[in-house]
Amino acid sequence: MKIIKYNQFLKESNNYDLGCVMIEIPISNWEEITSTIVEEDLYTDEGKPGIQDNPHVTLLYGLHNEVTLDQIKSIFDGFEEGIDIIIKGIGIFENENFDVVKLNVLNNNKLQSLYDKLSELPNSNEYPEYIPHITIAYLKKGCGNKYKNLEYKHSFKNVDEVCYSISGGSKEYFSI
Repeated sequence: MKIIKYNQFLKESNNYDLGCVMIEIPISNWEEITSTIVEEDLYTDEGKPGIQDNPHVTLLYGLHNEVTLDQIKSIFDGFEEGIDIIIKGIGIFENENFDVVKLNVLNNNKLQSLYDKLSELPNSNEYPEYIPHITIAYLKKGCGNKYKNLEYKHSFKNVDEVCYSISGGSKEYFSI
């Protein structure tokens, strides 16, 4: 089986119909974290990318192509410092066809406020509740539970790099 990394997945799939705003997380031991995933457990059907190679917290996926970088940047106006990201455990989302192994990120006022403001822009978000997380990998259905680790904890202070992945494929980075 070929392990597909997220950036490779995007290049191969041209899956850029909707925009996404993400907070880039500087996890220095990301390869160590992802190396715990057993190759046979990876789910790469339905266009899922297998292992995520770009650690980030998604603020909102599903922005329509008319949303501009200036609109996104304006939402961050008034932020005088970065965002604290607190990780409390490794968990999973269970989907009908696959499991998503993720780092559980505690929601805080800044993350929720940004999500709420971004949600006012034209979007096709399908999830009614904002659950911040950092995706590690997509796994075959039923394989996720063995990766749960509620003892795993880490935090990042004043994270300030934002990526707007624009529908159509380009990415714009800026600091808050």
